[in-house]
Amino acid sequence: MKSLMIRKILFACLTVLVTLPAMAQEDALKDLPGYVDFGELHSVFGEPAVQISVGASLLGLVSSLSAEEDPETAALFKRLKGVRVNVFETETIVDGAVGLIKDVSSKLNKLGWEPVVTVNSKDEQVRIFMMIQDDHVQGITVMALDEEESVFVNIIGSISPEELGKVMNNFDIDVDVDNDESDSDE
Repeated sequence: MKSLMIRKILFACLTVLVTLPAMAQEDALKDLPGYVDFGELHSVFGEPAVQISVGASLLGLVSSLSAEEDPETAALFKRLKGVRVNVFETETIVDGAVGLIKDVSSKLNKLGWEPVVTVNSKDEQVRIFMMIQDDHVQGITVMALDEEESVFVNIIGSISPEELGKVMNNFDIDVDVDNDESDSDE
């Protein structure tokens, strides 16, 4: 009986030790101009299917490891301060999700973020914002909802819009904002 109690206490301590760096990393990002507080995603969507939170030190390590193979990507990762991704699997657009997107969008507008893409359709909501200061992009935020998944991405640091695809590909994130599915001339 005592060994079970000791195991539970040790497990609780290990859990706290593992989560402290992630919480400290999140707190360090909050003061950066490209950081976005998405609010309580868990209360609307439940647990994420994918959750990524990478800070500057790990991005620096990735930059160092990829420098020889892909110097351009390495330079990009060196300029980033954080990448946060939450993907939620859904079967419909979740109640409250559209309201959350509108609330976050309103806050971003008030904070000086520039809306780049807005899609308002019956079965899809997409918002892409950029924080631009002194002619440099300091953050990119993507919020996308459809009947299969909800995706929230926040890239913090100096990045050009052209580089967004590289960041998304490196984190294996597919955000398709192209509504035209088959109108190509072949």
